[in-house]
Amino acid sequence: MREADFTAGTRPVEGEIEGLPGWYFVLVGLLVASNDLTRQFSDTHSWVALLPLVLVAVHLTLWFTLLSRRRRYLRAVWRSKQALALVVVLVVLRLLLQVGLAKLTGEAAPLHSYPHLIIGLVMLVVTTAGAWFDQWLVLRVLNRDANR
Repeated sequence: MREADFTAGTRPVEGEIEGLPGWYFVLVGLLVASNDLTRQFSDTHSWVALLPLVLVAVHLTLWFTLLSRRRRYLRAVWRSKQALALVVVLVVLRLLLQVGLAKLTGEAAPLHSYPHLIIGLVMLVVTTAGAWFDQWLVLRVLNRDANR
């Protein structure tokens, strides 16, 4: 079934559509945060530089194994308007965090030591919650239509 058929309102299956498991969104958040976590700890722990590559490999493995049956729903969730808004919010939030932490680093010594850790943790939480909420909105509408 083509993506256009699914997003145009044609339901590919009858009954309720199951969402992606919650742990998947934590992995998405980790992937977003992995760049900052790598920058924060790569000086002291060289193996941390491999974190983004490992997470990409995990995502690809999941994409072609466990999540293969739900792939078209996943594409519909990530191509929704809410997902685009989430990406814009994440980019703006990251820029604001960088500017805010740059101004605070001269005033607060602990923040100066861990700016990428703070940014990474905030991005992890916001990405995980935002992606899960986006799925919840899409599935709520789709499953409501199925129950009618």
